[in-house]
Amino acid sequence: MKIAECQREIVDARAILDEAERSLSQNGNEFRDERSLAEKESEGINKDIERWESIKAAAISALVGSLAGLPISFTQVTSSSQLLLPLAVTFISCALFGVTFRYTIRRDLDNIQLKTGTSSAFGFVKGLATLSGGPPLELNTESFLSHAFDGALYVSQNLLIFIFAAVTLDFCFKTRVLSPYPMKKSASRTDTS
Repeated sequence: MKIAECQREIVDARAILDEAERSLSQNGNEFRDERSLAEKESEGINKDIERWESIKAAAISALVGSLAGLPISFTQVTSSSQLLLPLAVTFISCALFGVTFRYTIRRDLDNIQLKTGTSSAFGFVKGLATLSGGPPLELNTESFLSHAFDGALYVSQNLLIFIFAAVTLDFCFKTRVLSPYPMKKSASRTDTS
């Protein structure tokens, strides 16, 4: 009786093992199929045209973001020579944002969460980085409230700048001034003709 019970357990275990092997082979085939699809898709990408589109996105974003940040920068400086650093930082940040926005959004142009999330992430990071470059936080209420107010101000200012850049990039995608990533070789040939 114990031998028969052990044989049943062995048969059950063998069935489970066979099922696991079939499942693994199916998942392996699905993985290989997805990988080959990604490789085929990347073969259709013209890297030079993609770089050019990313440069255009960076330039448009940097220009619009710098213009949007100009009134904010005017309130924080007392001379035109002091204006150089905030504008340069905003210009570079917005250029990087333009490239990142293009690669993040891809062909999902109607995903508002993705667009606002990208803008918010850049706004929060730049705003909090500005706050951390200021005076150190002291362990008292006045310092905490001052830092909280300054942090909210810096973050909101930078959110405004990156939202202006994002809206402009979105407009450029929808009017086909910019092409979303990735562009196909065949599509890029028809655009340049």
